[in-house]
Amino acid sequence: MSLTDDSRNSTIETRVIDILRDLGFGVHETAVIIALNQRSTATVSDLHGATGIHHANLYSVLDGLISRGIVIGIEGRPREYQFAPLNHLEDLLMSKISQLMEDLKRLQESRSSEGTMPSLIYTIRGHQDVSSKILSMINRAKERILLVGPSITIFGHLVRDTLDDAVKRNIKVRVILGKPSHELNPKIQQRIKEDALAINLVKDGKEALIAVPDLSICGWADNALIALQFEGFLEQMWNNTRTR
Repeated sequence: MSLTDDSRNSTIETRVIDILRDLGFGVHETAVIIALNQRSTATVSDLHGATGIHHANLYSVLDGLISRGIVIGIEGRPREYQFAPLNHLEDLLMSKISQLMEDLKRLQESRSSEGTMPSLIYTIRGHQDVSSKILSMINRAKERILLVGPSITIFGHLVRDTLDDAVKRNIKVRVILGKPSHELNPKIQQRIKEDALAINLVKDGKEALIAVPDLSICGWADNALIALQFEGFLEQMWNNTRTR
């Protein structure tokens, strides 16, 4: 393996660690996930050698990951462990995002019984419907748009053309991408965040959207309080990212 490969793998591993920690996995869980992902199977002794985590702690971490469907235990002497298929992990995380959006919506709806105006987060499913919502938000923008995603290509030509039209309407358009794009209008400001995964969009501080990378499901809110808070979060992301 070349030095270039080593450097690239180190960068990827660092990014994976950061994302797993952001998703709520503990330090030991993260270390075990990475170690197992790089092996077909491993014993507790193997994982101890790879992570430095004490055997007793490893058993506890592995039991927890097994209960969440992320690790598979293989009976034998010694017992071996295997990382679950990546598509299973993807389905698991997407399912949790979907459930999160549903539960947030129900909790906000419950405020009405207390005499408080609910601030709804709507769940939208299906690539076509999610894409349509993104397009409609861009088309309705009056002042500003801030868009985040792994790359501009996942949005398709129609979204890129709609962003170009927004620039022509003198809308301030900014994008944060996992990798730079030379396809965008030069007047669109770009910044790079290599570990950008989810799709985030806020327009005019009035509407906000967050979607999974394949645009199969999203949460959308047209409440100004939610949108402004989300915009503030994305502004911090913008300020902490680098120019291309």
